[in-house]
Amino acid sequence: MKYALLFPVVAALVLVGAGSGLVRAEEKVFDNFESSTVNWASPGWENSGGVEITISAEKASEGKQSLKLVAQDEPQDWKNRFVVAREASLDLSNANMVMDIYTDAATGMGVQVGFDSAGDYYESEKKILSQGWNKDITFDLGAKDFKCKASDWKNAVPLADRSDITKVFILITHAKKDKGTTVYVDNIRFK
Repeated sequence: MKYALLFPVVAALVLVGAGSGLVRAEEKVFDNFESSTVNWASPGWENSGGVEITISAEKASEGKQSLKLVAQDEPQDWKNRFVVAREASLDLSNANMVMDIYTDAATGMGVQVGFDSAGDYYESEKKILSQGWNKDITFDLGAKDFKCKASDWKNAVPLADRSDITKVFILITHAKKDKGTTVYVDNIRFK
């Protein structure tokens, strides 16, 4: 009898617990690289190095493929990064950007994101990457730590007009003397 009364209580707790796992912030996948089409390209900036861009099955955090980026130039002083960009038409008014990145490099790696918005370019602060998988790297798009021409390239302003994003950039910084640096980007999403 004691166990018969206890069963409905335990069952109710299990259902409540299971139901609470379903309540999450809405998440929109921007690119998971499961298609054979490469939607990313180098913007060709003179302050960044060349990059080889391919879809790869070598490393993937979700699914079977990721975006493989290989630095084509040896970094030199201020030119120590490579950049990829993708055209977009996004309203990120209430979203943050999240992604997974894999690197074999032990030190010297970082990632930033950039956006074309309101007729200007905005760039986030750099996040340091660790060797191996860096999962759920999150950029707070509401933070006042972006830089742009109007801020004299100091990370002190919010991303303007988040409701009208026309291009998304991923910037990878790498250590000097590291031509051929490779990273894998996967599971880019907004939540």
